[in-house]
Amino acid sequence: MKKLLYIFLLLSVLGCDKPLEEEVFSSFGPNNFFKTADDAEALLNAAYALEQKQGTDGFRNIFVMAEVTTDLLIIREGGLRGLAQPLEDFTWNASHEFFDVAWTRYYSGIYRANLVIDNVPAIELDEERKKQIVAEARFLRASGYIYLYDLFGPTPLITSSISSSEDRPARATKEEFVRFVTDELNAVSEILPVKAKNYGRATKGAALAFLAKFYLNNKEWAKASETAQKVIDLNTYSLFNSANRADLFKLANEVNSEFIYVRPHIAQPGLGTNYLAHAAPPSYKFKGNPKANYATQLKTLSAFYDSFDPKDQRRQVFLTEYDDLSGKHIVLGQDDKRSFKFEEDLNATAADLGNDFPVVRYADILLTKAEALNELNGPTAEALGLLNQVHVKAGLAALTLAQLPTKEAFRAQILKERGWEFFSEELRRQDLIRHGKFIEWAKARGKVAFDHQVLFPLPQSEIDRNPNLKQNEGYK
Repeated sequence: MKKLLYIFLLLSVLGCDKPLEEEVFSSFGPNNFFKTADDAEALLNAAYALEQKQGTDGFRNIFVMAEVTTDLLIIREGGLRGLAQPLEDFTWNASHEFFDVAWTRYYSGIYRANLVIDNVPAIELDEERKKQIVAEARFLRASGYIYLYDLFGPTPLITSSISSSEDRPARATKEEFVRFVTDELNAVSEILPVKAKNYGRATKGAALAFLAKFYLNNKEWAKASETAQKVIDLNTYSLFNSANRADLFKLANEVNSEFIYVRPHIAQPGLGTNYLAHAAPPSYKFKGNPKANYATQLKTLSAFYDSFDPKDQRRQVFLTEYDDLSGKHIVLGQDDKRSFKFEEDLNATAADLGNDFPVVRYADILLTKAEALNELNGPTAEALGLLNQVHVKAGLAALTLAQLPTKEAFRAQILKERGWEFFSEELRRQDLIRHGKFIEWAKARGKVAFDHQVLFPLPQSEIDRNPNLKQNEGYK
């Protein structure tokens, strides 16, 4: 099923120039393509292809910005270090290429989703399937806007594929932006199926999970709790059942009840994940086929690694020592442990591995509801029970209300738990921002950081192109 999905994606990738310009088709266009049920499916596949195809640019856009700016990770050596260093040091500016690439990627995905939404209703096909195709495209569009909002704050809301290089849209207000995203996800959650038509596709649970997280990051605690409960009440998801929590991320276990929405990968150039090639230490001897080992080094900060309880099974996925290609035994020292959360794809070669990436999973929903309940009512048995489901699953003793007697103590434990649970999953920056620790902890690491840096600047290239775009406060 996973390989079949990628055949569809590869066959339907469309070219794109700039996100607000007319898209150029190499062999077909609107007048000769959007006519049949197969065309509708191919158009949707193209929207998924860009959203789920996370090669080098996707790795840079999200993972680096989400973790190098936090207490989890540093990057040393290699070509990527020069681009990552300003992010680590909080010295970035609006001309950093990551921001332009991220903006272009997500607006290109929004454009493709808009193509589906604009054209599929006129195609003759089963009405129920038509509704679901459009709902999936609306989900992809909303998720693209969530990523943009996380990085830049409110951005222009583009809701039609009919645009030209003359368009100069202004940014939406925060109220307009939040209302659009929440209305879209609420609407499509009533249409999308509980079980996906194909692996990696949007579902009711995915829409509700994205919505719960969006409410959480906007500190709409009651709505976050209510929406997380809707995901729980689907009775579709559960924490992965294994004696060892680290087994969750093994390739053999990728299709499981905990992964609500995933970014599928296969071991082919541009369709795989090259994370391990960046994380493996020098001359690391891989267990399977020879792999690429980039000069870039993704290193876990010791303060974070040392925060784990030694009995925590999640700690087991860190590489702390290894035998190199010459047979020499290497012990990794200060700020040098490596997260091998996603195990080696033994049969893969070169840099691209087939590990799927969990965009949102059930553990996140449990901790979302626990956090929201605590913010609403302080520590309660219900909130503690949700937290303990995740905590105990890692092989640890259950926490008690006596250990977490105040809202502040419970909040601090939630942030710790989320770090231990979701490292290497692109969530740390937004968690620290929500908890008010992003700038404070950067300063504690010796960075000269400012409050406005909870948002990145809009790309300078977009500001230059569109005089109606107003830059984020604090940036020139």
